[in-house]
Amino acid sequence: MNRSLVAVLATLTCAALATPAAAQKKDISVRGYFGIGGGLAIPVGDFSEGVKTGWLGQALGGFTTRGGIFGARADVSFGQNSIKGGGGKIQLVGGNVDVVLTPGHRPANFHPYLLAGLGLYNAKPAGGATGSSETKLALNGGLGVQFHLGHRTDLYVEGRFLSVRTQASSNLIPLTLGFRWGGI
Repeated sequence: MNRSLVAVLATLTCAALATPAAAQKKDISVRGYFGIGGGLAIPVGDFSEGVKTGWLGQALGGFTTRGGIFGARADVSFGQNSIKGGGGKIQLVGGNVDVVLTPGHRPANFHPYLLAGLGLYNAKPAGGATGSSETKLALNGGLGVQFHLGHRTDLYVEGRFLSVRTQASSNLIPLTLGFRWGGI
């Protein structure tokens, strides 16, 4: 694994965690949240020529400012796509650190949000597929919508573009549906 990549991810994580402490000193409180979700992993570009639409599971945690407009989150996911022609499967396991922007006024029944960030993913052949395992940098960006179900409970739907920078880039669009607890 590339040490400089690990250093970049560690720096981003520390910066995201340091922000809440600085915000509290200015009397701007932050609130944490966590969530789980799952959905489809839709391959795009060259990746779609070799694999079928697959599935993914996701766990996430993050924070928002009191007004809920700015935040950051980290997520981990596991996904699997079958290789076309019955040649096994490709598994993607990794995580992202994202900046989250949620425009709009509180309270409201639903909120759109934008997210973008960096990640680290391992692409591994499985189920009879040949090839070697690769751990590489990933870039992602997307949008979603949160629907408030009750006191600090949300349903979220999001789609994003994820590019894992493997030898032949593994580009996909994860479409995720899940629940989130906490935050604003």
